[in-house]
Amino acid sequence: MERFLFVYHGTPGPDAATRHDRSRWAAWFDGMGSRVIDRGSLTHSAVEVPRRLLGPKESASSLCGYSIVEAADFNEAVEIGERCPIFDEDGSVEIARLTMPLT
Repeated sequence: MERFLFVYHGTPGPDAATRHDRSRWAAWFDGMGSRVIDRGSLTHSAVEVPRRLLGPKESASSLCGYSIVEAADFNEAVEIGERCPIFDEDGSVEIARLTMPLT
């Protein structure tokens, strides 16, 4: 089994969390069972650091959360991602294969 980072994108802003249907997300995660390594978290606000020594600026990113999921391969990860509730919230999911941890 491989590990995949699911990054959720949606409309940024303070009301993003209110559009989030917790019961749909819980059902999706529960349906994956032990494949969910880390349910992750929603994001509330973000800053971007474009270069060293310039300092942070408010991010215009649509990043709204992440999870780590285990799947047999990329195809299975995509199949899992296609059932994600983020699509019901007018968002999208980006999936990346994780390699060995940075140390």
